[in-house]
Amino acid sequence: MSSYENATIGARAVIESDVQVGFKYHGNCGPAILGEDAILRKGTIIYGDTIIGDHFQAGYYSVVRALVKMGDHCTLMNHSCLEGIVRMGNGVRIMSNVYIPSRTWIGNHVFIGPGCTFTNDRFAMREDPAPTPRGATIEDDVMIGGGCTITPDITIGRQSFIAAGAVVTKDVPPRSFVKGVPGVITPLPEILDVPNTRSMTLQTSSMWDSRSVYQHESLWPEYWPERFED
Repeated sequence: MSSYENATIGARAVIESDVQVGFKYHGNCGPAILGEDAILRKGTIIYGDTIIGDHFQAGYYSVVRALVKMGDHCTLMNHSCLEGIVRMGNGVRIMSNVYIPSRTWIGNHVFIGPGCTFTNDRFAMREDPAPTPRGATIEDDVMIGGGCTITPDITIGRQSFIAAGAVVTKDVPPRSFVKGVPGVITPLPEILDVPNTRSMTLQTSSMWDSRSVYQHESLWPEYWPERFED
């Protein structure tokens, strides 16, 4: 059963079944505020005390906890979680099965591939008293490939490219290329030394948006040896 009584949702939203927006995690909890043209898939939970811009897309069973602030054109895909106290700029695209812990800062036009894990406590459960967790800072136009691990309290500099599967354990200077375990930092190759493509970070609809033109078999790759309906 859907519930969004503790929420302000902008015009033209598409909201599927079993969605909660403005979940009251505390008696003093404020509303969730969403901009226009949101797409919220089945199972999405968005806490109160959140501020989300226009053109937000939430995949199936995605979770946005409290004190998350994000700009326009942001995407959080299937089974991904923002654990609360997270800042995201404009044009941030987070793919499926990604975990973002509290106190993580993400800039503008950032891509985070599927299966990435961020952390915010280097010595979890081993310090008494426990310090305040501190997540990573991801600057503008960073591309993080699938399956990466980003360790606490590091900065990934502007326009850097993190190769799939890398484990990032220290600060990354702007316009760097990182690969391996632990991640080895090298200068960014010329072919990658460009900002993230705005036509991707600023999408206003998804491939499966009921409001877009129905494309059906035209999406099937031409180079495959059989057609969809063969």
